Amino acid sequence: MKNNETNPNEPAFSKPAFYHPDGGLDSPNTGLTKREYFAAMALQGLLALGGVVYQSSVKSAVEYADALIEELNKTK
Repeated sequence: MKNNETNPNEPAFSKPAFYHPDGGLDSPNTGLTKREYFAAMALQGLLALGGVVYQSSVKSAVEYADALIEELNKTK
């Protein structure tokens, strides 16, 4: 993978690691991945159209997320 490509397994909203006052370390890689976030946004759009969740809606949301990542990774 090139440096400018979107990695679907990276955090969607990255944050630096930091130490808690109790001494514990908060991991920088917590939260949704980019793929999960894109799929959630696609599912939100699909639900706005009809409001009913079907297995096909969920599958389509993941396919839209994958298609978006693929398109983002194309070279210009």
